[in-house]
Amino acid sequence: MKASFSIGPGSGFRAAGEGIEQRRHRAKVEEAIRHHLADMVTDDKILVTSGRRALSVPVPEFKEFRIRFDPGLSESVGSLGGVPGEGEGGSQATDSGKGNSTPGGDQLGLDIEEASVSLEEIHQAVFSELELPRLDPEKRLRGVGRDDNPAGLGRHGILTQWDRARTLKAARLRQARGIGPQDGLAQDDLRFRQWEPTHDDIGGAAVMAMMDTSGSMGSFEKYLAKSFFYWTTEFLRQKYPFVDLVFLAHDVRAREVDEESFFHRGASGGTVSSSVYRLALEVVAERFPLKHYNIYAFHFTDGGNLTSDNAQAVEMGRQLQAAVTLFGYGEIHDTERNPSPLYQEFSQMPGAGVVILRGKEDIFQAMTHFFGRSQVEHANG
Repeated sequence: MKASFSIGPGSGFRAAGEGIEQRRHRAKVEEAIRHHLADMVTDDKILVTSGRRALSVPVPEFKEFRIRFDPGLSESVGSLGGVPGEGEGGSQATDSGKGNSTPGGDQLGLDIEEASVSLEEIHQAVFSELELPRLDPEKRLRGVGRDDNPAGLGRHGILTQWDRARTLKAARLRQARGIGPQDGLAQDDLRFRQWEPTHDDIGGAAVMAMMDTSGSMGSFEKYLAKSFFYWTTEFLRQKYPFVDLVFLAHDVRAREVDEESFFHRGASGGTVSSSVYRLALEVVAERFPLKHYNIYAFHFTDGGNLTSDNAQAVEMGRQLQAAVTLFGYGEIHDTERNPSPLYQEFSQMPGAGVVILRGKEDIFQAMTHFFGRSQVEHANG
């Protein structure tokens, strides 16, 4: 049995004419999506494909509603609220594709179907719980606004735009020509102020994406770092479409790169973390004054750094933290080794956020740590 359910923002998780069984099944689909969010945001193919894709979410099949008498009042092992003895087609599982089959068990399994969920719908499910922390509403996000001076007058508008003086003037001129009612206002007398849409030139939010591209960043470290920044940029563009994104890569020296180069850059050279903090400070000072922008800086690295640069990197990190709205530091460990000196220093820095990533499942946890609604409310409080 196969079923495809649209769970995008336009569907409202409701199909026309669906009955109680379908609604309960739909609830199971929604529950499965929530439980599989960490797997969805770390799908290996997301970083190397483009265009509209669809991921299949495993969903326990919801049986048609039936009333059954169960004298034992028991449930089968492995069932999800199922009915004992209901194992249609109960053949033993074999390991297909191998020469030898594994012995079959004697317990009932789950009937599984797949519900197709598009990547855009996953975005909606994931990003609905994320927000930029410490966002100052007085620092306007760039977008359509209006000038303080009206661009002209019109005969239609809302009450707050009504121009009383010009309306009365138009009425007197009309009455002097002997046209229409001589007492009171006519519809054509009404005048409303109108504004041309304008765009704010400054203000809003800016995000510094800083990534270690030194030789110590292996394929595992690069994948986790790029995955975090991929999903962060997707989140920002969908919820804050006018945000400014700046991509900084570094080894022993730092440089600003375009987005394409940032996500496809190889790894080589040594590591001097202070270089990327210094460059971020220069970019902030030149282009994003804190009085007009909410500024966020995130640095992901494997923690390795030139020992003689540690003190300088900590000092530059402190300066960057003081110059931005939030400074986030992520360290990627493929073993249970101890955090680096930079991590230990930044973890004690008030106002900074630090995370350690040890596996793919930690990418979503890192995003929740920096952008989760509960974290945002705590930071704003």
